[in-house]
Amino acid sequence: MRRKTKPNENKAESGRSVRWGVWSAVAVVAIFCVLVIVLAIKSPFTQGKVAQGLEETVRAKVSFGKYRMTYFPHPGCVAENVTFTREGSPANIPPLVTIQRLEIEAHYADMIVRPGYVALVKLNGLRVQIPPWGVNPGSPTSPPSESTNVRVGEIVADGAVLEIGRSDDTPPLKFEMHSLTVRSFAHDSEWSYQVSMKNAEPPGEIISKGKFGPLNLEDLETTPLSGKYRFQQADLSVFEGIAGMLSSTGDFEGKLGEVAVHGTLDIPDFEVVRSKHNVHVISRFNASVNGTNGDVFLKQVETSFLQTSIAASGSVASKAGQDGKTTSLDVEVNNGRIQDLLVLLAATKHAPMNGATSFKTHVMILPLGRPFLKELVMRGDFGLNQAGFRKPSRQEQVDELSQRARGEKKGEDKGKDQSKEQDKDQSKNDSNAKADPAGGDPENIVMNLRGHLELRDGVAKFSELTFDVPGASARMNGTYNLENEQIDFHGTLKTEAELSQDTTGIKSALLKPLNPLFKRKKAGADIPVKMTGTYHDPKFGFDVTGAAK
Repeated sequence: MRRKTKPNENKAESGRSVRWGVWSAVAVVAIFCVLVIVLAIKSPFTQGKVAQGLEETVRAKVSFGKYRMTYFPHPGCVAENVTFTREGSPANIPPLVTIQRLEIEAHYADMIVRPGYVALVKLNGLRVQIPPWGVNPGSPTSPPSESTNVRVGEIVADGAVLEIGRSDDTPPLKFEMHSLTVRSFAHDSEWSYQVSMKNAEPPGEIISKGKFGPLNLEDLETTPLSGKYRFQQADLSVFEGIAGMLSSTGDFEGKLGEVAVHGTLDIPDFEVVRSKHNVHVISRFNASVNGTNGDVFLKQVETSFLQTSIAASGSVASKAGQDGKTTSLDVEVNNGRIQDLLVLLAATKHAPMNGATSFKTHVMILPLGRPFLKELVMRGDFGLNQAGFRKPSRQEQVDELSQRARGEKKGEDKGKDQSKEQDKDQSKNDSNAKADPAGGDPENIVMNLRGHLELRDGVAKFSELTFDVPGASARMNGTYNLENEQIDFHGTLKTEAELSQDTTGIKSALLKPLNPLFKRKKAGADIPVKMTGTYHDPKFGFDVTGAAK
């Protein structure tokens, strides 16, 4: 038979259970207290040890507004108003780095199994401020005698801001990081990153991911990196004189001081503002970038727009004693179309001239803060073959020059009436032509040009400019102002016919006595000529000053 339990026995068993529960709770609390005390004494998250690790990473003195250690649910710490400054930094220079809130989170098991490992670091309100070029930011702190050897599983710094100061009154370049994640961070190993950010100039969105490190703080330029990027909706209108939305994709690899970049660039609506013509520009490039100062060295660039291709190489880099970056390019075009090039610069509705062109020139764009044409410097040689004017009346003048230079006569009034009617027809065609502002080739193609060009401050200076049409050739020097379109050329026109044969009617009779004066040794005439006025209203004539000389 089952023995009946007495009430007193039930009370005794219940009391023992309660006591065991109490003692168990006390033991857990005691163990937890011991762990907290040990953690507080030996923890890697004491203020001193965390400060040491941060100073080793940034190489600057750190200070905390508030600081506290955390124990549950994970060990770690929280710091607020964290500031990094370098020794000897001027008082008017803002701190190198500021963080509104720093959170460090580890796991108890990791502290035993893999000491020095931190699972997560969150940087809220991270701001890095680089002083202007030439301003002393202070000296970096010397590395500690004993490295903390910290490894971080993941660093998250969404909303971070990088500002690079400029020496003039221009606001600093500002890079806003929408999201920034770094994984497997350590000083002595490679770590990966992924960033989405807004570029400073030109403003646009950059998405990039890749690998970085090991970090060499003693010689930052030797730090390896690699990855891919995508640059979208970059607004070129921030640069005075040009416009368009740029996009680019590519990959990069190398060391921070010399990163090899391979990519493509696409601008569907590139425009030199004064011309008001949009052209689709596509480019492929191989370049080298200095990640410590932003200098770019273009090794090979192949650019195409409309039906013309351009090969270029050069740099966009800083120069001693000069703010900003100077663009310096060697540019070459072989068998391109002059109308494609003119449509970029000409303010007329369509390119004024058609023909095949080749040239080799050196181009510089100076960072002077002036309009594009004032900053553009060019020097080189060019050739134009089988060219003609788009406007029929202008082409009529060239045809008439050729005929008279060969001694052929043509009714002047009839030619003028025909050219006026052709101009009207051409204007109608131009108003209906929308697809290609460069236009097609004219019916009459008679001209060849050669020369040397130097462009500075918006004025193109031509030397040894030769102009050939059947029966005549001219050699001239002069200038063309790209802003007000003023023309001023002087030179000599050589014709197959004599001077009096170049004109008709009474003019021919009056000029016959001058034939010996301008007669060439073999045949024809050497006539001093000039071209003045403006592009839209040129004045061609006999150069009296040249004749006197």
